[in-house]
Amino acid sequence: MSHRSSEFDAVCGNVHTQSHRFPKQWAASSNNYLQAARRHCRQAWWLRSAVGDECRTVNKKRAEQSGAVNYALRERVAETNNLYRSLRSSLVATTSELEELAMARQQVLRELHDNRARKRRTEQCLLNRTQRPAREALRDTAEVMLEHELTKLQETIDMQAVSVREIEARTSKLQKLKKALESDLLDKKQALEVDLGTLQMH
Repeated sequence: MSHRSSEFDAVCGNVHTQSHRFPKQWAASSNNYLQAARRHCRQAWWLRSAVGDECRTVNKKRAEQSGAVNYALRERVAETNNLYRSLRSSLVATTSELEELAMARQQVLRELHDNRARKRRTEQCLLNRTQRPAREALRDTAEVMLEHELTKLQETIDMQAVSVREIEARTSKLQKLKKALESDLLDKKQALEVDLGTLQMH
């Protein structure tokens, strides 16, 4: 053995190697990383696909739900608006009828007042007839007509008094109904404003 070989052997015998892996082992580690990366990438793609499908399904359902909500709100707005218009029209008619009843009551009261005055005059006329001299007292056509007039006046007065009571009772009912209509009309107006605002917000 030459002197140079002896020196080489002496040097190599004293050196510690840095790795105990063989080339296949070295490549296997990287290949494992590659396989794991491909596997995780496939799983990530499947996950993304599933999430994307789920998002599209959710968005579709949300759009359908949103459309259904908007449709329901528009229906409610339309129905409330129709009721509001009907209530307003009914309130106008009720107010007008109350005014007509008030005028009718005033007219009947005036006629009732006049008929009571006529009745008092007729009663006074009959009383005056009793002041005729005893030998002149008689039941003539004038007296009979005065008595008939008094009877008819009393019948008219009774009828007109009933009419006044009926008008007042009807007026009281219409006044209560008017208040209910006004309250309901105000509620419908507020509900309509809320639903229109909700529809715009949605």
